[in-house]
Amino acid sequence: MNTQGLGKPDLLRRVRPNFADDVYGVNVVKHNNEQVEHMENDVVENRKDICESALAQRRSAQLPKLKKISNKSRPLSNDFSTRAEMNDFEFIYSDCDTHAAELAELYTYSELEDWALNMHAYRNFTESRKLGHKWSKLAEFQQKDVLLSLLEELERVEPNIRLNASRSILYVLQGAYMDFEDDTDITIGTIFKGNDEKEDGTDLGYYEEKCLTEGVLNAYKAYEIGVYQALCKLLLTEIHDMWDGGPIGTAHYSRSSSASNSRSASNADLSESVVERRSNRRSATMADNEALRVTLSALYHMVESIRRLDLFELVVSADKKSRYAELRQNFIAEVEEVIEGADMSLIMVLLEMMPAFCHGSSPHFPMKKVLLLVWKTLLTILGGWKELRESKAAKRAAANLNSVEDTLLVASAMKSSSINGNDSEQNQGLIRPKRTLHPSTRLICRQLACTTSGSLEEKSDGELDKTGCECAEIDQVPSDLIESNDGSADVLEGGDLNELTFDELPHSSTPTLVKKEVPHTLNKWSRPNPLMRSSYGGDHTPIASTPPPMDILFRTSLPWNSKVREEDIETFLQCERMKFFDYRLPSDSTTVFGLPLPVQKSIHALRRHVYISLGELQANREKELNRYIFSQREDNIPMTSAEKLYRMMLPNLSQYIIALLKVLLAAAPSSKAKSEAINILSDVLTPETDNYEILSNSVNFDGSLSNILEQSVRIAIDVNRHKEIMVKAASAVLILLMKHFRLNHIYQFEYIGQHLVFANCIPLILKFMDQNMVRYIQSKHELPPYNYPHAPLYYVRNREEWPVLDVDNLEDNDSQSPTYYLWRNVFSAINLLRVLNKLTKWKHARTMMLVVFKSAPILKRSLRVKLAVFQLYVLKLLKMQARYLGRQWRRTNMEIMSAIYAKVRHRLNDDWAYANETRSKSWDFQNEEAALKTAVERFNSRRYAHLYPAFALEIGEASSPGDSYLDNVDMNEFEPMDNSFQSLLGTKVELSDRFKRNYSKWVDDEVIKNHTNWDLLMALTHGIVDVV
Repeated sequence: MNTQGLGKPDLLRRVRPNFADDVYGVNVVKHNNEQVEHMENDVVENRKDICESALAQRRSAQLPKLKKISNKSRPLSNDFSTRAEMNDFEFIYSDCDTHAAELAELYTYSELEDWALNMHAYRNFTESRKLGHKWSKLAEFQQKDVLLSLLEELERVEPNIRLNASRSILYVLQGAYMDFEDDTDITIGTIFKGNDEKEDGTDLGYYEEKCLTEGVLNAYKAYEIGVYQALCKLLLTEIHDMWDGGPIGTAHYSRSSSASNSRSASNADLSESVVERRSNRRSATMADNEALRVTLSALYHMVESIRRLDLFELVVSADKKSRYAELRQNFIAEVEEVIEGADMSLIMVLLEMMPAFCHGSSPHFPMKKVLLLVWKTLLTILGGWKELRESKAAKRAAANLNSVEDTLLVASAMKSSSINGNDSEQNQGLIRPKRTLHPSTRLICRQLACTTSGSLEEKSDGELDKTGCECAEIDQVPSDLIESNDGSADVLEGGDLNELTFDELPHSSTPTLVKKEVPHTLNKWSRPNPLMRSSYGGDHTPIASTPPPMDILFRTSLPWNSKVREEDIETFLQCERMKFFDYRLPSDSTTVFGLPLPVQKSIHALRRHVYISLGELQANREKELNRYIFSQREDNIPMTSAEKLYRMMLPNLSQYIIALLKVLLAAAPSSKAKSEAINILSDVLTPETDNYEILSNSVNFDGSLSNILEQSVRIAIDVNRHKEIMVKAASAVLILLMKHFRLNHIYQFEYIGQHLVFANCIPLILKFMDQNMVRYIQSKHELPPYNYPHAPLYYVRNREEWPVLDVDNLEDNDSQSPTYYLWRNVFSAINLLRVLNKLTKWKHARTMMLVVFKSAPILKRSLRVKLAVFQLYVLKLLKMQARYLGRQWRRTNMEIMSAIYAKVRHRLNDDWAYANETRSKSWDFQNEEAALKTAVERFNSRRYAHLYPAFALEIGEASSPGDSYLDNVDMNEFEPMDNSFQSLLGTKVELSDRFKRNYSKWVDDEVIKNHTNWDLLMALTHGIVDVV
């Protein structure tokens, strides 16, 4: 549309992208300032008519010639527009987020209509049974009858009937939110302190807690009926349903309802070229995996609701605790066992879905739900950080080893460091502007301001400032209460210090002064509600279950005890012997004869700090088993949950790792979520939104004002949120596997570590860290009105109308605070840093990879995040490569060196701060990796060759220096030959735990009620007996 010849103002000036001036130069069309000012109001009033199709406007716009790119460098030190600053914030690193947040992240905003479909499916089912649709109004036997009838529906052949039955089950597991449409019908008892008064109609916090509580209790009821096994079988059925990747327009949506096929109210303005490009191939969308999404969501609700001990203690009443505790233990054991009628457990079924998705054979799998369920299943089977800490302490005590501080507990009591994240930022006198709004939030607020009637102008700047001051005063109350000693009335009523109690909370990291008479202070400092929190940042975070010891909190020295390895003492002794006597004693770390007294005292000091890890004991044991083949045998291998999982994963472990890293790469912030290789948006995009330009990272939406682009912005937020959740789940799965395998056996950990290194995990994590970490942690990709359980509750309480986004419910005060953070992004970043630390610790070749990939500036920029746990793992990575970075780098970054000294554990004879590494040749480090690979292969061959013959080593394979004789010996020649038929009959058969629990039922069905013709059986086997 060319308006230059019409003599009218350029009405399309607002859709010009922000980067256009840099690429095309300044706008060549000259306008009169008076004309632009005169038409400004008309543009504002008619912007809906003007911007009906921004895509068509961009096509028809005549763009000027490209501007010559200037070689002039831009100043970096004074430009704070692209940087984000943040203050210290309180974050407790735990297993997972609150129950409401974890369930909300299971669903995308595109699945909004699914909650209505679930409700209608359940209502239709109960009406067909002549029952009321209020779940809480049904008696307990009626609820069981409903669940049993739904299980029968799951066995039907018709896909639509199975889908409706699974939707009804999911509705019950979601809390039966139809029960909350009328306040008079709510029969659930109040169990939360401070919630005696119901909230008003606009705030659904009261009903959200009730809905979550009912969902947890329904999960126990459903498991008791047998819903878990039925859902697992249904999952196997839906997985094997082949995906039709035909062209657009084929009738493949027969199993999907009309609402699921059309989730969006708007239609995309697509050009013919886009349609023609995608005519021969269509991508998987939500219409292709409807049954899978419902089944995985139902399983996720059951696993997440039953596995959490904090929810069990909070929700279950005292009279039901013994019964529900038994159900919970049986559920945890059953999740680990094989599914009935299949040869694999749930975790293996989910892991097998990942390679099929990445290879392209099943691109319709909803991978976010799969990853989340894998993560929560691992937490159920293996346990979280608390179980790891307890298991490690028990194993060290059994091996007569001293205890050691827990890294997470000590780091939780640390203070963050203020470290300059850029070398060019040397001018401290510059005034830094306030942090601007996040682009997506600023955009959607601008659109809402265009469509609402002056909602932004109703509040003056003074009122907003006043509100901010009030919030600041409220946040400041705890510090005032602790520091105030004069008993002023504005802090404590009465001013009697004897009324204060030193309350050492079991879930708090610091002691807190609490006054019993002030109810609001009790609510703020008491144990946080594991069900939900009121915001997404600030102090409302899940708290670790074990507080750090008091000596850690009030320690004035370094936070760690120094460590020394046995080989470090041997190296020190060899150097001193060469210095004084010019001789060596190989493999001797005890003889100190003839050495000076100061050297002997130094050795005694080193001995006091010797740390022997479980991995060293396990590696030494492996050396003995490989060297003394006849006299040493490994008997009674502990069949822990980690050992069972490793045996199941071993044949295809590399495929699982590669698939996990592919998904992590596709979900990285700098990657396209929908590429030609892998599409992770199959549970976000609908057939209508499949071709939206939002899927490209280069689209700029700052000038969009129409309704269709408002829909695109919502999809953009949903896509970015979807990617963040996938990163969270993938990183949690990686660190859980590495930590549990390392505790179980060091070579299991090294095996998975080698696969990660060979699959380029190190550069992938560095790519993830090479972004503005402050902005990533303070991400605004969240729409609280669309989250579970708020959205379905709003739907049933407002006559089946969904929430409408406006300025009031989109932005809250916490999101504008400098201490705001998004829990999942902080959790993901810490997990990836921990994985990187595990991969590179004491591995010189992998540490050199950090240097080669120039990780030092990337890690240095990430130190702007003011969190002690996060900074600790970053400083660890910088410390291990400090000797390779040179003296100039260390001299320039003295504040980082000081932070490393103050926060990271020290090795007494590790000269990390001053030494320069002399071994810089690659083959020096390659020998170490080769020796480690040989040890891992021998371990897998010795322990698992009888299960998987492919891991058996032939003669001469995996040879190592000094063991040439053992490498050429075939141990099969020394094994006895057993041809006895009696030995075969005497083979011990391992029965599953489920079979043992149901043995009486099996005997009744298969033996007592099943009659056997023994005469016929003996006649048929007569010839076999004669041969024997």
